[in-house]
Amino acid sequence: MANSADELKEKYAQGYRCICEEATGDNVTLHLKNFEKEKIHKITTNKKMEIGEIADFLDSVDVEKKLHGDDTICTQNESNLGWPNL
Repeated sequence: MANSADELKEKYAQGYRCICEEATGDNVTLHLKNFEKEKIHKITTNKKMEIGEIADFLDSVDVEKKLHGDDTICTQNESNLGWPNL
């Protein structure tokens, strides 16, 4: 079974974004959505190390948003969208 933090990073690279976080007991569940493809994905873990890695990754996404106004982290497909380079 893959590490949940690695799975989250892979999903971000595929265009998914975290839309909701839930904590129930020791379990943490992240609800992800790919807005381009209108698909959803759920990641659940109860492993403390993975939860810490996930929190660190999501914090880095927040920093990216604050610095650049967008969460361009892990997205390599911007040039494929037809947007001009600004």
